[in-house]
Amino acid sequence: MQQNQCYLEDTYRFNTVSSVIATGVDGGGQWIALQDNIFHPQGGGQPADTGWVNKIPVVVKKHPSGLVVLYPQSSFSPPVGTNVASAVSADTRVYHAALHTAGHLLNREMRQFGWIAVRGHHFPGESRVEFSAVESSAIPAERLDATDIESIICQCIQQGAAIRCWFEGATRLCQIDQSEPVPCAGTHTDDLARINAFSLKGIKFKKGTLRISYDAGHAPLGEYYV
Repeated sequence: MQQNQCYLEDTYRFNTVSSVIATGVDGGGQWIALQDNIFHPQGGGQPADTGWVNKIPVVVKKHPSGLVVLYPQSSFSPPVGTNVASAVSADTRVYHAALHTAGHLLNREMRQFGWIAVRGHHFPGESRVEFSAVESSAIPAERLDATDIESIICQCIQQGAAIRCWFEGATRLCQIDQSEPVPCAGTHTDDLARINAFSLKGIKFKKGTLRISYDAGHAPLGEYYV
Protein backbone atom coordinates (compact mmCIF):
# COMPACT_ATOMS: atom_id res chain seq x y z
CA MET A 1 0.00 0.00 0.00
CA GLN A 2 1.50 3.29 -1.13
CA GLN A 3 1.50 6.28 1.23
CA ASN A 4 2.82 9.69 0.25
CA GLN A 5 5.28 10.91 2.90
CA CYS A 6 4.73 14.61 2.38
CA TYR A 7 6.82 15.61 5.40
CA LEU A 8 9.91 14.38 3.54
CA GLU A 9 9.15 16.73 0.65
CA ASP A 10 8.21 19.90 2.51
CA THR A 11 8.98 20.68 6.16
CA TYR A 12 6.66 23.68 5.95
CA ARG A 13 3.55 21.82 4.84
CA PHE A 14 1.44 21.94 7.96
CA ASN A 15 -2.06 21.13 6.66
CA THR A 16 -3.68 18.86 4.11
CA VAL A 17 -6.90 17.07 3.24
CA SER A 18 -6.45 13.42 2.40
CA SER A 19 -8.29 10.11 2.29
CA VAL A 20 -8.07 7.30 4.82
CA ILE A 21 -6.31 4.32 3.19
CA ALA A 22 -6.15 1.90 6.14
CA THR A 23 -7.47 1.43 9.66
CA GLY A 24 -6.64 -0.97 12.45
CA VAL A 25 -6.35 -1.69 16.14
CA ASP A 26 -3.26 -2.75 18.08
CA GLY A 27 -1.74 -2.37 21.53
CA GLY A 28 -1.69 1.40 21.09
CA GLY A 29 -5.39 1.55 20.30
CA GLN A 30 -7.32 2.34 17.14
CA TRP A 31 -5.35 3.87 14.27
CA ILE A 32 -5.85 5.31 10.82
CA ALA A 33 -3.44 5.88 7.93
CA LEU A 34 -3.81 8.68 5.39
CA GLN A 35 -2.87 8.70 1.71
CA ASP A 36 -1.00 11.99 2.06
CA ASN A 37 0.86 11.86 5.35
CA ILE A 38 2.29 15.12 6.72
CA PHE A 39 3.39 13.70 10.10
CA HIS A 40 6.97 12.76 10.95
CA PRO A 41 7.06 9.64 13.17
CA GLN A 42 9.73 9.28 15.83
CA GLY A 43 12.95 7.92 14.39
CA GLY A 44 16.42 8.84 13.23
CA GLY A 45 17.09 10.74 16.44
CA GLN A 46 14.07 13.02 15.98
CA PRO A 47 10.81 12.96 17.99
CA ALA A 48 7.40 12.52 16.41
CA ASP A 49 5.31 15.44 15.27
CA THR A 50 2.20 16.41 17.18
CA GLY A 51 -1.04 17.34 15.48
CA TRP A 52 -4.68 16.72 14.76
CA VAL A 53 -7.07 14.99 12.37
CA ASN A 54 -10.42 16.76 12.07
CA LYS A 55 -9.25 18.77 15.11
CA ILE A 56 -8.87 15.60 17.21
CA PRO A 57 -5.38 15.17 18.74
CA VAL A 58 -3.44 12.20 17.37
CA VAL A 59 -0.35 10.24 18.39
CA VAL A 60 1.98 9.53 15.47
CA LYS A 61 3.81 6.21 15.08
CA LYS A 62 5.53 4.09 12.45
CA HIS A 63 3.58 0.88 11.89
CA PRO A 64 5.38 -2.44 11.24
CA SER A 65 3.83 -2.36 7.76
CA GLY A 66 5.83 0.77 6.99
CA LEU A 67 2.83 3.08 7.11
CA VAL A 68 2.84 6.15 9.34
CA VAL A 69 -0.31 5.72 11.40
CA LEU A 70 -2.28 8.08 13.62
CA TYR A 71 -3.94 7.16 16.90
CA PRO A 72 -6.90 9.50 17.61
CA GLN A 73 -7.05 10.48 21.27
CA SER A 74 -10.84 10.46 21.33
CA SER A 75 -13.54 8.45 19.56
CA PHE A 76 -13.03 8.81 15.80
CA SER A 77 -13.55 5.97 13.31
CA PRO A 78 -13.58 7.21 9.72
CA PRO A 79 -13.92 4.35 7.22
CA VAL A 80 -11.43 3.78 4.42
CA GLY A 81 -12.04 6.27 1.62
CA THR A 82 -13.17 9.10 3.90
CA ASN A 83 -11.52 12.48 3.38
CA VAL A 84 -10.22 14.08 6.58
CA ALA A 85 -8.30 17.25 7.41
CA SER A 86 -4.93 16.81 9.10
CA ALA A 87 -2.75 19.47 10.69
CA VAL A 88 0.72 19.42 12.20
CA SER A 89 1.72 21.66 15.11
CA ALA A 90 3.78 24.18 13.14
CA ASP A 91 5.76 25.40 16.14
CA THR A 92 6.76 21.89 17.16
CA ARG A 93 7.58 20.85 13.60
CA VAL A 94 9.94 23.74 12.91
CA TYR A 95 11.57 23.48 16.35
CA HIS A 96 12.43 19.84 15.67
CA ALA A 97 13.63 20.75 12.17
CA ALA A 98 15.88 23.50 13.51
CA LEU A 99 17.42 21.13 16.06
CA HIS A 100 18.01 18.49 13.39
CA THR A 101 19.55 20.91 10.90
CA ALA A 102 21.76 22.40 13.61
CA GLY A 103 23.02 18.88 14.33
CA HIS A 104 23.94 18.42 10.67
CA LEU A 105 25.69 21.79 10.69
CA LEU A 106 27.73 20.74 13.72
CA ASN A 107 28.79 17.63 11.83
CA ARG A 108 29.88 19.68 8.83
CA GLU A 109 31.89 22.17 10.84
CA MET A 110 33.50 19.66 13.20
CA ARG A 111 35.16 17.97 10.24
CA GLN A 112 37.64 20.84 10.06
CA PHE A 113 38.81 19.72 13.52
CA GLY A 114 39.10 16.09 12.41
CA TRP A 115 35.86 14.79 13.92
CA ILE A 116 32.89 13.14 12.18
CA ALA A 117 29.40 12.48 13.53
CA VAL A 118 28.45 8.90 14.31
CA ARG A 119 25.17 9.48 16.14
CA GLY A 120 22.66 12.29 16.60
CA HIS A 121 19.86 12.90 19.09
CA HIS A 122 17.74 15.91 18.22
CA PHE A 123 15.16 16.01 21.01
CA PRO A 124 14.23 19.33 22.68
CA GLY A 125 16.25 19.93 25.81
CA GLU A 126 18.61 17.03 25.17
CA SER A 127 20.00 17.57 21.66
CA ARG A 128 23.49 16.24 21.09
CA VAL A 129 25.79 14.85 18.43
CA GLU A 130 28.43 12.20 19.09
CA PHE A 131 31.66 12.20 17.10
CA SER A 132 34.61 9.94 16.42
CA ALA A 133 38.05 11.14 15.40
CA VAL A 134 38.61 10.73 11.67
CA GLU A 135 42.31 10.06 12.14
CA SER A 136 45.15 10.56 14.60
CA SER A 137 45.61 14.15 13.38
CA ALA A 138 42.23 15.17 14.85
CA ILE A 139 42.47 18.00 17.34
CA PRO A 140 42.37 16.41 20.83
CA ALA A 141 39.09 16.83 22.67
CA GLU A 142 40.74 18.75 25.52
CA ARG A 143 41.92 21.39 23.06
CA LEU A 144 38.49 22.00 21.53
CA ASP A 145 37.04 25.31 22.66
CA ALA A 146 33.24 25.41 23.07
CA THR A 147 33.11 29.18 22.59
CA ASP A 148 35.01 28.95 19.30
CA ILE A 149 32.78 26.16 17.98
CA GLU A 150 29.63 28.04 18.96
CA SER A 151 30.95 31.15 17.20
CA ILE A 152 31.63 29.18 14.01
CA ILE A 153 28.13 27.70 14.00
CA CYS A 154 26.48 31.06 14.68
CA GLN A 155 28.45 32.67 11.87
CA CYS A 156 27.29 29.96 9.45
CA ILE A 157 23.70 30.52 10.52
CA GLN A 158 24.02 34.27 10.11
CA GLN A 159 25.43 33.86 6.60
CA GLY A 160 22.69 31.40 5.66
CA ALA A 161 22.84 28.53 3.18
CA ALA A 162 20.21 26.48 1.40
CA ILE A 163 19.38 22.98 2.63
CA ARG A 164 18.33 20.50 -0.02
CA CYS A 165 16.88 17.00 0.40
CA TRP A 166 16.25 14.43 -2.32
CA PHE A 167 16.01 10.71 -2.98
CA GLU A 168 18.53 8.54 -4.75
CA GLY A 169 16.73 5.25 -5.05
CA ALA A 170 15.40 4.39 -1.60
CA THR A 171 17.94 6.61 0.19
CA ARG A 172 17.06 10.16 1.13
CA LEU A 173 19.99 12.55 1.18
CA CYS A 174 20.25 15.98 2.79
CA GLN A 175 22.82 18.61 1.91
CA ILE A 176 23.80 21.98 3.36
CA ASP A 177 24.86 24.23 0.49
CA GLN A 178 27.59 22.39 -1.46
CA SER A 179 28.83 20.19 1.40
CA GLU A 180 28.81 16.40 1.28
CA PRO A 181 25.25 14.98 1.25
CA VAL A 182 24.38 12.69 4.16
CA PRO A 183 21.58 10.09 4.46
CA CYS A 184 18.70 11.40 6.58
CA ALA A 185 14.96 10.79 6.95
CA GLY A 186 14.25 13.76 9.22
CA THR A 187 12.78 17.20 8.69
CA HIS A 188 15.05 20.18 8.08
CA THR A 189 14.82 23.92 7.72
CA ASP A 190 15.04 25.15 4.12
CA ASP A 191 17.94 27.48 4.96
CA LEU A 192 20.44 27.82 7.79
CA ALA A 193 19.19 31.37 8.29
CA ARG A 194 15.92 29.95 9.66
CA ILE A 195 17.77 28.78 12.77
CA ASN A 196 18.09 31.15 15.71
CA ALA A 197 19.16 31.08 19.35
CA PHE A 198 21.86 28.46 18.76
CA SER A 199 23.90 27.70 21.85
CA LEU A 200 26.49 25.06 22.63
CA LYS A 201 25.72 23.52 26.01
CA GLY A 202 28.77 21.37 26.61
CA ILE A 203 31.55 19.15 25.31
CA LYS A 204 32.34 15.77 26.86
CA PHE A 205 34.83 13.10 25.84
CA LYS A 206 34.62 9.52 27.06
CA LYS A 207 35.92 6.21 25.70
CA GLY A 208 36.89 7.69 22.35
CA THR A 209 33.56 9.43 21.77
CA LEU A 210 33.17 13.20 21.70
CA ARG A 211 29.70 14.43 22.66
CA ILE A 212 28.58 17.98 21.91
CA SER A 213 25.29 19.12 23.45
CA TYR A 214 23.43 22.08 22.00
CA ASP A 215 20.14 23.91 21.63
CA ALA A 216 18.57 25.92 18.83
CA GLY A 217 15.29 27.46 17.76
CA HIS A 218 13.50 28.42 14.56
CA ALA A 219 12.92 31.99 13.47
CA PRO A 220 9.28 33.18 13.55
CA LEU A 221 7.35 31.72 10.65
CA GLY A 222 5.37 34.82 9.71
CA GLU A 223 2.02 34.98 8.00
CA TYR A 224 3.18 33.10 4.89
CA TYR A 225 3.30 29.78 6.71
CA VAL A 226 0.13 30.12 8.77
